Amino acid sequence: MDRNEKSLRRFGQLLAVMREDRNLSVSELASRSGLDSRQLKRIEAGDVNIHFTTILALARGLGITPEELLKSL
Repeated sequence: MDRNEKSLRRFGQLLAVMREDRNLSVSELASRSGLDSRQLKRIEAGDVNIHFTTILALARGLGITPEELLKSL
């Protein structure tokens, strides 16, 4: 596994923790973020490299800033 793949998996893990800390289901966060729940599951699994606009949407769905979403990486 290369460095980029590790980063994607780490991001997905952190995203899942943040979602669970807010007692949100995958469906709820997907809806709040304007994403499909299947896409969100793939992001949390680290299976997809996401666009910056998706990071913005996820942060909005979690009620945090993009910086807060990325700072733990």
